[in-house]
Amino acid sequence: MLITYFWNNWRYSNAPEGKQPFEKVVGLSKYGFITGLGVGAFDSIILSQTTGFWNTVNCMSYWVVPLTAMCATFASVAYTSTKIRGKDDYFNYVLASLATGGIIYRWQKNGPLTHSWTVAIIACATIKKFSDLTGFEPLPLHPQIREQHTSFPLDMTLIKDPRGPRVWE
Repeated sequence: MLITYFWNNWRYSNAPEGKQPFEKVVGLSKYGFITGLGVGAFDSIILSQTTGFWNTVNCMSYWVVPLTAMCATFASVAYTSTKIRGKDDYFNYVLASLATGGIIYRWQKNGPLTHSWTVAIIACATIKKFSDLTGFEPLPLHPQIREQHTSFPLDMTLIKDPRGPRVWE
């Protein structure tokens, strides 16, 4: 019940930038937590094939803690820079992406990898801010109405008879 409450009610985009910081941090951190659980479970089961409880906890926390911290850092830095500057623009998201890149560096200890992922996060963040400001939807998630067939078609021939249907058909 608590999980569904957080999932349905705590969203990053429920409030404008610079308002309700705790809701924004929790609203974004839940995605990092869920992603960390998924990637950590994949790593524990498929890649590392951990044996024992503590080895599994160690492998899961390797993914869950940094991804959740990256999401929380992004939300808190974006909120703080919006409050300090008094403007809601792209610079807040770029600054938050750079702070998130610092966590990637402390986690992976690899400069080129950190640079690449930080640039990717900056690109995604600016696209998100552009969509917030203009209403553009880069990945529309609206369900499309599709026609559902409940039975097979009656005529299942591959090649139709050029003479047309027979009298008995």
